[in-house]
Amino acid sequence: MIKTIRAHFTGSVFEPIDKIDLKDGTDVILSIIINEPEKSEDLWAVLDKYTGIIEGPPDWSSEHNKYSVSE
Repeated sequence: MIKTIRAHFTGSVFEPIDKIDLKDGTDVILSIIINEPEKSEDLWAVLDKYTGIIEGPPDWSSEHNKYSVSE
């Protein structure tokens, strides 16, 4: 039987994050895959990526109120 669960290592013990249905004292073999947290881009990188991709009128930045209020 093969089951995949997430667990947290606390120095000497793996503590299951997901519920697992095993009898107390059951021997298992662990294959460890380290779950690296995703690196989030810094704010400036995100802003650089999206700068200039939206088409709009040339005076959009100076006349933002005119374009944001529907008439």
